[in-house]
Amino acid sequence: MGKSTKRKDNQNLKLNIRLIVVGVFATLLFILVSGHLFIIQFVEGKKWSEKAYNQQVRTQILSPNRGTIYDANGEILAQSIPVDTVSLNPGKVSYNNKKEVPKEVIAEGISNIFDITYDEMMEELNSNKTVIVIEKKVEKDKIDKLKTWISDNDIVAGINIDEDSKRYYPYNDLASNLIGFCGTDNNGQTGLEERLDDVLTGTAGKIVTTVDAAKKAISDEDEQYVASENGRNIYLTIDAKIQSIAERYLEQAVNENTSSIGGNVIIMNPQNGEILAMATYPDYDLNKPSDYLRTGKTEEEWKTLDSTSKDNLLQDLWKNKAVSGTYEPGSTFKLITASVALEEGLVQTDTAGEFYCSGSYQVADQEIRCWRDTNPHGAQSLREALCNSCNPAFMQLGQRVTAKRLYKYFQAFGFFDSIGNDIARAYPGTFYKLEEIGPVELATTSFGQRFEISPLQLITAVSAICNDGVLMEPKIIKEIENPDTESKEVIEPKQIRQVISKNTTDKIKNMMQSVVTDGTGWRAAVEGFSIGGKSGTSEPPVGRENEGYVASFIAISPIENTQVVTLVALYGLSESANHQGGQVAGPVTAQILSEVLPYLGVASSTTTANTEQRNLISIPNVVGMTASQATTHLQELGFNVTTHINGNPDEVIIKEQMPKYGNALIENSLIHLYQEENQEKTMVAVPNVKEMSVGQAISTLKSKNLNIHIDGTNGIVVSQDPSFETQVEEGTIINVVVKERLNNSQ
Repeated sequence: MGKSTKRKDNQNLKLNIRLIVVGVFATLLFILVSGHLFIIQFVEGKKWSEKAYNQQVRTQILSPNRGTIYDANGEILAQSIPVDTVSLNPGKVSYNNKKEVPKEVIAEGISNIFDITYDEMMEELNSNKTVIVIEKKVEKDKIDKLKTWISDNDIVAGINIDEDSKRYYPYNDLASNLIGFCGTDNNGQTGLEERLDDVLTGTAGKIVTTVDAAKKAISDEDEQYVASENGRNIYLTIDAKIQSIAERYLEQAVNENTSSIGGNVIIMNPQNGEILAMATYPDYDLNKPSDYLRTGKTEEEWKTLDSTSKDNLLQDLWKNKAVSGTYEPGSTFKLITASVALEEGLVQTDTAGEFYCSGSYQVADQEIRCWRDTNPHGAQSLREALCNSCNPAFMQLGQRVTAKRLYKYFQAFGFFDSIGNDIARAYPGTFYKLEEIGPVELATTSFGQRFEISPLQLITAVSAICNDGVLMEPKIIKEIENPDTESKEVIEPKQIRQVISKNTTDKIKNMMQSVVTDGTGWRAAVEGFSIGGKSGTSEPPVGRENEGYVASFIAISPIENTQVVTLVALYGLSESANHQGGQVAGPVTAQILSEVLPYLGVASSTTTANTEQRNLISIPNVVGMTASQATTHLQELGFNVTTHINGNPDEVIIKEQMPKYGNALIENSLIHLYQEENQEKTMVAVPNVKEMSVGQAISTLKSKNLNIHIDGTNGIVVSQDPSFETQVEEGTIINVVVKERLNNSQ
């Protein structure tokens, strides 16, 4: 009995121990589970809630449309057009009967439509990729071909066409350095596309829908819709017509004068700061921004370059040098020095003999020569010194003004500020520190050398002179439009400060007119309009002699109530060639203004008859006449006629004439007649008639079967369009500008 009781007690003890162990484990398990639930509920609750929500909802992103960029008249300069991205899932491309499409069929069909070879497509299909992107930004014509091929082959799955958009520039290279372009993600990369990216991009929207386990929408009751906000449309102050005029003559000037670093043209309305044109050459195609041929490199040269060199060349090509580039302004800056001296009452415009030029001027231990050192200017007034662009006179004037006074006005004119940051990356002017200016530095600064500013800074300052001394902020945006509401925000002109008095500006403008009528700027004159201006010639910076000379000209018109300020700058000119601003940039300025001023409706100031054009004959329309009738009619009017026909002149009907009817030419000009439209023409190279007399130019062009239109009276030819060596049809009219030759030539 005792043993039995003892055995029973042991069994009870073991049972109790087991129960205790089980209880402990149960407690620990409870604690662990409770702790885990606590963590899930309170610590990680947000995370798991979001995960559950994401499994229960489907979100569809609604992409906004990027805003359109317009010129001042509503011409589209940049817009987004609908395109698609094409991709496929290997192994899932199947027919209507669910049978898989052979790889060979896919490769052949895709390679016939897209820019990928059959072998390249087969290599992609044989890879381990689950998705193959065939092409992005595909336009409608290719998509239509793809859809036709899919339909013809009865393919129902595996080929994906996803909606996208592509930035498109209708004018290709017009204002390319100003506008800039977008990347593949439609975000701005350069120019205004980058600077205005926040305005143009807009805000994405979304649709949030509750879904079941099969990802099907449960109901529309809980659907959330957040509308996208489309990007704003931008209306620029740029006029596409004026921009195209500036670009045409800039390109011609760069090529004619072998400007190795290109050039700039800016045209501004001084009264409100609006930029009417901003041209840079070389430019590039906005729809093909990485075209290496625009960098001047051949395909073979491009292949030898490393990626860094290629990138540097393209970045330089894309740069808006009118804002982001700097240069030594040369004698155009004498307008600023003269303005300061007049404003401070240190000089008068017409005091005889106030300055003296012996061909050079001794400053400290240096002798600084005048550009006309072999035939010195002698005694001069300020007006005469400006007309002659005399460096010694302006060195003497600078000594009178002092560096401290000059810098006060430089600050007021904005030369120490980054003007144009809303257009492109801008830089302040690079000047000597005031405390570092000695006699030599003061002398060179006074006539515009040994410091650098941007073209935009200079034209903004000169525009203040034309705006009664009030400096305006350069304005590139005219209006911002909300395409969703069609509301528009007009961007008002912004005055910065009064820099100089109207009394001073009237004197400067009057002297600028003298520069064109009597001084180095005579080649910039435009028949019938009052023009003022100043030429500039800059030597290469010290240590950068390989950059060559800069020839520039800044012009204003009309003198009273000035509406247009134009700056032309050509970079990288050789010392051995013509590099004087008046000779090189002056005629380009005249060519531009001769078209821009009438286009803007600027009133002509004179009605001087052109003595070379008194016997102009208007060309009639002879299309539809027989060759005999047309020839007789034209000859009776005083034209020479060349027919390009096969057959009886009494029966052959004229379908085309060159030049076209409506033009007016001098007597004995040549008319070509053709029996077919788009008939093959004889092409000739335009000869160089610059610096010729009118008679020589007429004779030279006539020898090449070319016609002439003369703008001007007597004198020499200072510009021509098209430029020499351009290939044109026989009978083409060559427009020449004629000016009387003056002794001053800078």
